[in-house]
Amino acid sequence: MRITRTLSLYVVRETALHCVVAFSLLSLVLLTHNLLRRLDDLFLVGITFEDLQIVLACILPIVVSYALPPAFLVGLMLALRRMGSDGEIQGFRAGGLGPGSLLVPLLLMGALTAGVSAWLLNSVEHESRRDLVKLFKNVAARGAILEPGKFRHIGSRLIFVEERNRAGELRGVMIVDESQPEQGYRIFASQGRFRFEPETAEILIELFRGDVHLHPSDDDPRRYERIRFDEFAYRVGVGHILGGDFGPVRPKQMNLAELREVIERARRGDALRELDQRDPREYELEIQRRRALPFAPLIFAGIGVPIALASERRGRNRGLLLCLIAAFGYYALSALMEIAARSEWLPPALASWIPNLLFTALALGLIVSQQNRVPA
Repeated sequence: MRITRTLSLYVVRETALHCVVAFSLLSLVLLTHNLLRRLDDLFLVGITFEDLQIVLACILPIVVSYALPPAFLVGLMLALRRMGSDGEIQGFRAGGLGPGSLLVPLLLMGALTAGVSAWLLNSVEHESRRDLVKLFKNVAARGAILEPGKFRHIGSRLIFVEERNRAGELRGVMIVDESQPEQGYRIFASQGRFRFEPETAEILIELFRGDVHLHPSDDDPRRYERIRFDEFAYRVGVGHILGGDFGPVRPKQMNLAELREVIERARRGDALRELDQRDPREYELEIQRRRALPFAPLIFAGIGVPIALASERRGRNRGLLLCLIAAFGYYALSALMEIAARSEWLPPALASWIPNLLFTALALGLIVSQQNRVPA
């Protein structure tokens, strides 16, 4: 029917508007929380504006994947609450439109949101987490390798700088290099510039206006040589300081193929010593989380619409509160099931899907109970 199609588009438009508002507010809260929690340490070691842009680009997909389902539910409830307060739902009822006129378009929106959530969880989130780890190691390396006023041993080299600012500019640089036993030397420079190169795990120290003092050789201990320079580039490998490469070591940083590979290694008896999490259940839980969590928006649509219709007369604020309680219950149950799986009370696959099964049953029960709420 023409009126049903027009109504569906109207419901979708109203719900989308409220979802965007709810999503923006929730994402802002989560993004601010994550930035403040991480940037306190990063600013201490000299994060740059370019680093901040990378942090934002990495955190945003993670925030979006967590914010989408609850924002969809809140937006749905706010839209239905607004339509109920303006008497529009009463008008739908008077026109003989059943609950399907509201439920079907909102379920389709839930399915679309679930698809976006699945794409973020399975294709984007782990890459963002991996890039964040890489950035944190880079920034930590820049901050920890050279500390002003302290002598820093890096292998057979000794480096000292009097001053260093957040841009990596140095003053009063001294380097003692004894990496080559046959010819050691010292470098003194009034100014310099420091940069960490993650691709090669090296630091590059560009020195300006200084001298290279060659150590006397055993054959001629009285001979002393000094070389004056205006610019001098000095490289030092620091891979051993970083503690390894930038490969994923936690389940949330791995793609599905890497997670399955770790599980297979564990089944063959591998101790997984290079990984932070050595329990194979953690990797199975991560696989199941990426499969089960995207269904949350679809389940929330099935719960939210019947509650909104049931509370249309008895109190719209009550309906919003009930939906928020349902969302909290869903995530709380998911957390409890993860604990049960880690404690070996339940298999990871079953534990991850129990919240979806229970809340799907709840949604179906609510839908059936409200079939006659708006007469067909």
